[in-house]
Amino acid sequence: MRRQIVAVAVVALSFQFSTTLMEACGAKFLVATGSVFWQRSQRTTHPANILLYQHSRDKDVVEFTAKLGAMLKEMGHTVTVADGEAALRAASGVKVTVVMLKLDEARRLKPVIASGLPKASILPMDVFLKQPELTVARQEFGQILNLPATPKDVFSTVDTAYR
Repeated sequence: MRRQIVAVAVVALSFQFSTTLMEACGAKFLVATGSVFWQRSQRTTHPANILLYQHSRDKDVVEFTAKLGAMLKEMGHTVTVADGEAALRAASGVKVTVVMLKLDEARRLKPVIASGLPKASILPMDVFLKQPELTVARQEFGQILNLPATPKDVFSTVDTAYR
């Protein structure tokens, strides 16, 4: 009986030591499991003041803008929502580093943004853009957020636009 207890104890201890070694074998396991380190890496070290332009008051647009704003706030950015062109002009007194808006609105309001917010970079976004349209938009604005996008894509695109 004692031999069986000792054998079980040895197996249990060897299993305990092997799992400890598996836990410490690299960051790839920490990233894959959604650990604290992974969550911290999703917060920006250079927070931006983002002006999120809401082009209409449709339920879907308002809901999307709220979700995107919440995601950007979780990443550590400061987000202000501008509802309409008058709100965009009123925001010219605020220090804004990135203006996010729909692609066709970005093309239409580019002179207004350039005059009111000269140091802000424009980050257009649109849904399901094909490669030729993406290329033209990248040449025009430098970067574009192609929706639907993962949080990682949003994080890196905003970070690129901010720098």
